[in-house]
Amino acid sequence: MTIRNKLASLFFVLLGLIFILVICLITTLYLQRQYFLYYVDIQKSLTLLESIIQNVSFQRLYFDYYILFNDEKDKENFTAISDRIKNLYDEYKKSNEGKNLFLKYQAMTEVANRVFDESKRERKVSIAMTEFLPKYEIVLTELENQRQKHNEEKMKLERTVTLLTIVSWVISIAVILVACFIIVTFGVRIYRSLTRSLRVIIDFAHTLSRGEYRNIFYSTDDEFAEVISVFNYMVQNLKTLQAQIIQMDRLSNIGQLAGGIAHELNNPLVGVLGQAQILLEKLPADSPLREHVEKIERAARRCKENVSKLLQFSRQKEYEYTEVDMNELIKNVLFIADSELKAHDIQVITMFSNDLPMLSLSIPHMQQALLNIVNNAIQAMSENTNKRILYIKTYTVTSEENNKLSKYIAVEFQDTGCGIEKQNLTSVFEPFFTTKDRNKFAGMGLAITKDIILHHKGKISVFSEGINKGAKFAIYLPCHEDK
Repeated sequence: MTIRNKLASLFFVLLGLIFILVICLITTLYLQRQYFLYYVDIQKSLTLLESIIQNVSFQRLYFDYYILFNDEKDKENFTAISDRIKNLYDEYKKSNEGKNLFLKYQAMTEVANRVFDESKRERKVSIAMTEFLPKYEIVLTELENQRQKHNEEKMKLERTVTLLTIVSWVISIAVILVACFIIVTFGVRIYRSLTRSLRVIIDFAHTLSRGEYRNIFYSTDDEFAEVISVFNYMVQNLKTLQAQIIQMDRLSNIGQLAGGIAHELNNPLVGVLGQAQILLEKLPADSPLREHVEKIERAARRCKENVSKLLQFSRQKEYEYTEVDMNELIKNVLFIADSELKAHDIQVITMFSNDLPMLSLSIPHMQQALLNIVNNAIQAMSENTNKRILYIKTYTVTSEENNKLSKYIAVEFQDTGCGIEKQNLTSVFEPFFTTKDRNKFAGMGLAITKDIILHHKGKISVFSEGINKGAKFAIYLPCHEDK
């Protein structure tokens, strides 16, 4: 799992735990509010019952005084309390028990009214003893039962609220502990994955700084896998670059050696050529030896020209611009690559324009650029079983740039080789890019070629229709411009 996915998973897990915690708190607050409202109702009912019981007790007291003293004031007090109790019952009457209780109370008051309406004292006492007192006890018992019931509900509600609070705290603490555990667990894993991968990369970077080109053999499933892959690719490129530097050093030594050999050969060749020319002057025109001496002279001239070309190719690589004929420069390059072309049975077809203007070029560099393209064509056709042909064409072309007409000499190299895949066309001029064996080819030839062309303020392009359809490289060098 990548570090990004780990962090995303951690984020969503924590988000889920926070959501659970919020739901828990909201649920707890909602239930506590509901229980609080229920508690208020119960407390109100208890208060009303207490008032009713108290007033009913006062009624009994006034009723007893009335029986004993037959005072109309006690009757009025009884009636006034009855109205007060009725109002209290109106507030309390929210359940069937409250309604039934009020009916029993009404039955008691009806009996009391009968006693108040009776004129005979003995009859009043009889009704009070036989009917009023039993109904009073029933009402009082019902009231006490109702109060007991509400008290029990109140205590049960208090226990429920306490339990709910405890459960809420337990869940909250559990969620927080789980979140802390997940954060610590994931944090330690992410920290270890980061530190281990960084430590491995740092160790191998130190190894690389000591000049040891070793790949990182470390497996990881996070973003560091790509970093390690890029590091290994860099190490491989450094290996290739080192090999290329060694090769360039060898080529430089070979160039110096070739220059020395060319100088050593040039002096004897001058002597041979001079002696042949002296002999030709002294021999009569009809001498049979003249033909042999002419062959010696032509061979000496050819060797001298080849030595001059080797000397020119082995010169120092500073950009020193000289007026040169592009066609002749290409011929010199083909001469250098002649053995390779023949070894791979490659036919070269040239289509040179005869009216090309002279160009101001750095001859060794331009030879190198053209030779790189020729070598690239040789390599592309080396494994091709079809007919191997390299077409080279030169011509002039005019293009409009920045509202100005510019004239260029174009050089096209078209081969019948393996071709280039379309997705690689934009990468062939990048350093170290190659589709060949990286142990044999550094992938720097075309990059160097492009750099040389850009130094001459020119342009280079490549075109290919795909695999096994050949490739065409076109170089455009400006005419009459200061380099």
